[in-house]
Amino acid sequence: MKKTKLIIEHSYDFDLLGIISTIRFYKAAWSINNCLNIRFIKDEDLTLEIKDARPSIFGSYIFETEYCCIQLYKNKSIDGENAYLIPEMQHYDYILKTSQESQSFAGEEIMKALKEVPWIQYIAAIEVNKLKSKDNLLT
Repeated sequence: MKKTKLIIEHSYDFDLLGIISTIRFYKAAWSINNCLNIRFIKDEDLTLEIKDARPSIFGSYIFETEYCCIQLYKNKSIDGENAYLIPEMQHYDYILKTSQESQSFAGEEIMKALKEVPWIQYIAAIEVNKLKSKDNLLT
């Protein structure tokens, strides 16, 4: 029997920032709220099958308006598994995802503002197209 493959091209129309910080996840969301004058709300945890077909759970916060969507993810799984949302970027504690249609929050402006937060040790832009695991961020 002949098999047919379905090939789907995804659109990666978002920017990513990697954040290194030793503070807890809820405090990271709170400090970003204060810095950017937004209001993150706790979103449903992201569940992915990454290693050995076992589901891994990643924490998530979201701020969404009509024109803007910003999501904060915990890079390391919260269920005790040693799995990462972006395995090739294990050194980042948190991943900030911003939609590109958002003109009020440009990636460079966000990065500049977040560099002033005392609990954030390091923040950098991540090139989405160079990531092998970029499909993990499609929600």
